[in-house]
Amino acid sequence: MTSAIKRYADFMDGLNQETLAEMSKHVDGQVYFSDPFNQVVGLEKMHQIFAHMYETLGEVDFDIHHYAMSGEVGLLQWRMQATLRGKPWSFEGMTKVEFNEAGLVSSHVDYWDAAREFYEHFPIIGGALKFIRRKIAL
Repeated sequence: MTSAIKRYADFMDGLNQETLAEMSKHVDGQVYFSDPFNQVVGLEKMHQIFAHMYETLGEVDFDIHHYAMSGEVGLLQWRMQATLRGKPWSFEGMTKVEFNEAGLVSSHVDYWDAAREFYEHFPIIGGALKFIRRKIAL
């Protein structure tokens, strides 16, 4: 299974609008996908989420820093870079990936701080979140 995480890490590292069509080579048709904004089941729905990301943000680059595997569960540490509201935008995250017997991804769950990395970039809500973060910090 270690080769499964390497194949998926390589796929995600090279993901772009053109290679998005190759998702079915790596992901099971009934994949569970979750990130801070979405929770869906099915390859087509996962594909739609990534297609929407490219439509909304344009050029997006995932840089996979590290990956690890234990049994059927893998972890990817990554940095995403794109443009948000006309400005460069990048943040770090982790993905927990589970593989089925065929070596295809059956679950892909992204973990990243949406409040800090996304919502704080918007005028009203961003200011409020930054204020709250300062108030509760040690």
